[in-house]
Amino acid sequence: GGGDGDAVVLEEMGAADFRLAFGSCSRHDQYQGLWGAIRGTQPDAFLWLGDAVYADTKLANKTRIYLGNEFLAAAYRTQNAHPAYAALVKETRVLGTWDDHDFGMNNAGREWAEKVFAQKAFLDFLGEPVDSPRRARQGVYESYTFRGLGRRRDHSVRVVLLDTRYFMSRHDGELLGEDQWAWLETLLAPGSSSDARNGDIGAGVNHRDERGRKRLTQGAEENRDNDPVDLTLIGSSIQVHADSQRMLMGIIDGVESWGQFPQEKQRLMDLVERSASRTIFLSGDVHHAEIGTSPAGCELPSELVEVTSSGMTHGILDEVSNEYGLRTYIKLVVPVFLIEWLWPRVGRLRRPRFIATNFAEVAVDFEDQDDQDAGAGAEEDEGQAAAAASRHSDVNSSGGGGGGGSGGGGSGFSLDGGRQLSASHPISGGGGGGEQASQGGTSGSRVTGSVRLHVRDAKGKVRIRKTVKLADLEGTWAEVDAAAARGGRGERQGEGDRPGPLSVEAGRRREECRTEKDLTKWERYRLPFLALGCLVLQPLAAAATAAGRACVFSPPRCSG
Repeated sequence: GGGDGDAVVLEEMGAADFRLAFGSCSRHDQYQGLWGAIRGTQPDAFLWLGDAVYADTKLANKTRIYLGNEFLAAAYRTQNAHPAYAALVKETRVLGTWDDHDFGMNNAGREWAEKVFAQKAFLDFLGEPVDSPRRARQGVYESYTFRGLGRRRDHSVRVVLLDTRYFMSRHDGELLGEDQWAWLETLLAPGSSSDARNGDIGAGVNHRDERGRKRLTQGAEENRDNDPVDLTLIGSSIQVHADSQRMLMGIIDGVESWGQFPQEKQRLMDLVERSASRTIFLSGDVHHAEIGTSPAGCELPSELVEVTSSGMTHGILDEVSNEYGLRTYIKLVVPVFLIEWLWPRVGRLRRPRFIATNFAEVAVDFEDQDDQDAGAGAEEDEGQAAAAASRHSDVNSSGGGGGGGSGGGGSGFSLDGGRQLSASHPISGGGGGGEQASQGGTSGSRVTGSVRLHVRDAKGKVRIRKTVKLADLEGTWAEVDAAAARGGRGERQGEGDRPGPLSVEAGRRREECRTEKDLTKWERYRLPFLALGCLVLQPLAAAATAAGRACVFSPPRCSG
């Protein structure tokens, strides 16, 4: 399909030291109307989080077939030839992992016979160099470290892309496979690189490539860049925290998540906690968008945050059968936000879920730390201060809270959408500087600043927003227990309504920690039952409303 690919000037941007856009579930043969808005964010990187193309299809008898290797290769060529997407590729770095449909078959795993060809085709699509270590191993997992961020060029962000297809086995309860786990554990472990101890990524280094884009270090070869970072973004093609399939029973089948692999999920949570890495999860797959959270002391000692963006060309309603015109009818009566009260009042399940085409934006702003580092002699004009205050006051926070302070140095957006770049806003081509390595990735040294999370629609309008303080992504279980012992986070009511301390395990069971896996039978079936009731009753309500309007404007017609 076509799609207007001209970059759109977007609202609610604000300065950022690092900006990322991502999406998933895009049919190469359908209209693609998001690229203009994505280009408007002027991201430092765009991530595919799965299903960049669809290599399988569903027949009339509801069975699925693989359309073949040549079809898959041709689909990638079609996507790369899309004018608006090609313009994005020229402007920014495109990274990615796959999911089932670009892997080759719906919900396929390690048993998939064509996975070797699929890996080659996918890496060709991304333009992976022929000598890339990614081509020499099984699976497409990879990491990318962006260094030299912020006014003093001492901040960093790592993007980790997991492969949830190549090794996945439901029978064995495996998702990542031991090779990928070993790689991930090495990557997230605190580094001891000599470059990090002795190197300096300071001024005088050209931190931009031939296109003027920020350079990055790629941690694939021998995982050399596993030095600590200020923020880790872990991309998974399927949802990590949310467990949507438990709520969609009877409506949509085959939804996947880490919840179906409880031992793997716990292993991931334990690894993130041990790494002391400030972490946000990114995911796709489910054909809607949401920002899910879990309070500190539940899944992690810190707040767990997951941004899901899925449905770049089609949404969850497109999965409904159109037999007897059902899909057409549902699209007429269902709003673009799923009704929150359909979900049980359990934990944080009642949250906005956007079902129209969408993508997500992650904007990292280290502004507070930069201001403190700059010292008392630093000056900022009133316009910059007002802009910084405005961008934080305009962002709604549901549990995260916005960071205060001035804009993160050297990277903003002008009114015409052009990027304002400066030489003090680079990405290092090597390991992190000694100062950065000492402060990132440890809960003992608190970094200020915040991460703005946006779900945007095809016009670039923000539909869901949350601001997360970097400090809220820090913590250990020892700190949770200590807080509980003081009657703080994780407390419960004891005898006589007096606070009583909770252990970590007891704290995880408290009411606000409940998720889809903790639902009662009625709570599990609440969504499908109420959704069905709404679909049946809505036409009656509409008819009653129309009759009421007729009575108001023509009373004689309503008399007995």
